[in-house]
Amino acid sequence: MEYTPLLLKGFSAWIVYHGASHVVRGIKEYLPQTERAKLPSSTVSLMDSQIRFLGGTYIAYGAALCWTSYDIKERQLLLNILLAGLALGGIGRAISAGVFGWGFPWVQRATITEIVVPPLVYWFGSRKYV
Repeated sequence: MEYTPLLLKGFSAWIVYHGASHVVRGIKEYLPQTERAKLPSSTVSLMDSQIRFLGGTYIAYGAALCWTSYDIKERQLLLNILLAGLALGGIGRAISAGVFGWGFPWVQRATITEIVVPPLVYWFGSRKYV
């Protein structure tokens, strides 16, 4: 049994779920009202807009990842692009943490996941389809 397609489908469902959560909840998912009240309204508006926008892109990313899992051999290039994009996003988070600190504990976990998982998926799963 091939586990890579199944794992990719599960991971894509998790990404779509989190994307939908971002779209629906926006900044409220991360900052309570007491913290938002300390920030200028333009900053809160920008942060909320960015979080909801990124949620939409997470949904699209998850859908594309799921689609590639149905025929990895034929869709290998797209899968590799998606994995590289995820790793680059993790590197961007690491740079941000170096400049501004980790902020929330989940950001460190997300960064590690985004940097470590793509090479593992490639090395242990998708490269055998080439």
